[in-house]
Amino acid sequence: MAIAVGGLLHVAVVTPDLDRMAAFYTGLFGAEVVKDLSLTTPVFGEGVGVPGATARTVHLRLPGASTVVELTQYAAHHPAADPRAPANAPGLRHLALRVDDIGAAAGELRARGHEVVGGPVEVDRPAAARGTRFLYFRDPDGNLVELIEPPSRTAAAGEPDTRTRPAGTGSPTEAESEGNRT
Repeated sequence: MAIAVGGLLHVAVVTPDLDRMAAFYTGLFGAEVVKDLSLTTPVFGEGVGVPGATARTVHLRLPGASTVVELTQYAAHHPAADPRAPANAPGLRHLALRVDDIGAAAGELRARGHEVVGGPVEVDRPAAARGTRFLYFRDPDGNLVELIEPPSRTAAAGEPDTRTRPAGTGSPTEAESEGNRT
């Protein structure tokens, strides 16, 4: 019997610098802080499986999203794997956000000095994803963030996409475009 799920509530990112990460997401994407909590009760540590743990957490709502990004800074951090691991490393690997104009988003990222690690590119196959444009970049902690511009309605309907592609874009490799890239 499957567990009945009513939706995705939040995606959690643990950070050593909560204020820096909150400023990044609010400043770049216009996210709104909807909660700012100190988690200091024994129940918190027991619930996350780290007895005695305390933390501060901020919930950010991105414009147009119902799921929030939960940023948490623990008082003491456990050493972790490199957050700058490439996209093909096992584990939760990136946060994906929808944008209306990938070219403008790429320009804004570069103007602000953010590291774009891949793209923007336009998917040419499989047919179900044709016309989707995306890029990967890193947040201040080195975590991957994907920005996705869905295909236009005409491209989704199989008609030629008449939008101008951003300069310097190309298609993902066949292995990327044939598989589930996100």
